[in-house]
Amino acid sequence: MNMYRWISVAFLLVVVFAFSGAAVSGADAPIGARWSEGTLFIAWGTAQPNETEATAIAAGLRHDDGSATNLDLSPEQMTEVGGPMVASGSLIRALLADGEGIDGQPVRPLEIQWVGRKTDAMDASGSYPYVSLMCAFSDIALPPEGLPYFQNMYANSWPGLDHYWRRQSYGMVDVLGSAAAGWFTLPHTRSHYTDMISGSNYSTMLNALYNDCTAVASSSVNLSDYVGINLMFNETFGPYAWGGWGGVTWEPPWGWHNIAVIGHEMGHAFGLPHSNNADGDGSPYDNPWDVMSNSWGSALSDPTYGTVGKHTITYHKNILGWIPAARRAEVSTGGFYTFDIDHLTYAGTGNLHMVQVQIPGSSRFYTIEVRDRVGYDGNLQGFAVILHEVDQGRQEPAWLVDPDFTDNGSGPAVMWLPGECFDDEGHEILICVDSVTTEGYRVEVAYGSGYSVFKDDFESGGMGSWTSVVQ
Repeated sequence: MNMYRWISVAFLLVVVFAFSGAAVSGADAPIGARWSEGTLFIAWGTAQPNETEATAIAAGLRHDDGSATNLDLSPEQMTEVGGPMVASGSLIRALLADGEGIDGQPVRPLEIQWVGRKTDAMDASGSYPYVSLMCAFSDIALPPEGLPYFQNMYANSWPGLDHYWRRQSYGMVDVLGSAAAGWFTLPHTRSHYTDMISGSNYSTMLNALYNDCTAVASSSVNLSDYVGINLMFNETFGPYAWGGWGGVTWEPPWGWHNIAVIGHEMGHAFGLPHSNNADGDGSPYDNPWDVMSNSWGSALSDPTYGTVGKHTITYHKNILGWIPAARRAEVSTGGFYTFDIDHLTYAGTGNLHMVQVQIPGSSRFYTIEVRDRVGYDGNLQGFAVILHEVDQGRQEPAWLVDPDFTDNGSGPAVMWLPGECFDDEGHEILICVDSVTTEGYRVEVAYGSGYSVFKDDFESGGMGSWTSVVQ
């Protein structure tokens, strides 16, 4: 099922950011405040390489009458509603102080409550035709890249986006029918838009860029022919490129010069968050095994389209419905298990692509996947088992399991090879790589006490919440 069909592209960003004043009142709202209920949509900002900005998130409520309210949610409030990935697309109630939100500026709710999801899954399948709208700030000269550059970006040959998404999704998603149009001249200068940035909130600017770019293109492009829009600009508009579940991306030149960034932002448009590692440095761009984190590291390159996107991690592929039940397994009861897991780029076998190991007493779990230097993953660090610890309430749910944070996930510590074991002694979970198979690895999982594999009684010299390699 194509999950975007019910959203009119003509007002995608209005869904995310615009406001026209409607709200749902609640009898339990205190005097001078009101409850506003609607569907929550999220857009993620992504910094260019070597920048220190933490991830940015813009949020808005779409109401039943088509209007929307801009929100400025704190990280704590985002956690209260299940984290951005879980909450996006859900029904949310926000308690707003009297008079706030009526001018379109983002508002910090006094309280926020989760009501329920409108959809049960983020499954993505079928055709997702996108249109690239090339919009130029009125005071910035046009770049040399013209219409053919942007049209050819959607090619069904490497590294074109149709080819890329077919490989990512094992043939379940394509972008057939995608097109490009422009350059169109925006009605204002670059500073007119960037002056709308308020602290760490970018929603007013993003809304204006969307409205103005689609307006100047409207006489040339029928937006209802497309599921999503890639907005291509001829200069930066702050430190980020952006993408959101509404099916829109906002791309500065450093974005559209590197097709990995387009893939990353389109991943956000599918609803995917960033992944991370557990070094606690505030940066979500230090997992080089995932296009949705460090798009630049361990990536291939193309002479025309720059850095090329790698695959996303198995957790993300699974929540988009690309890993069928026959190719995933779950461990949640005591026992000793053996799994043959193929690398994520390999689609031609019945072996597993994902093993999920539940962490007892919590909603968290580990994922086990295999990566190899094949196809779009051709410049990864090597052929290995890769682990993530997942907490869906976090801003970046999946964290790369890395016992050595000094190399930002690019060193041998994250690559589990035959004879090595990951040991979570506190939860009595042991994950061991047994041997190489034709397209992956055989992995053994011991879960719970009383099994002979735990002969060391978990006394492995652990390192905090996860432990060391046990030879």
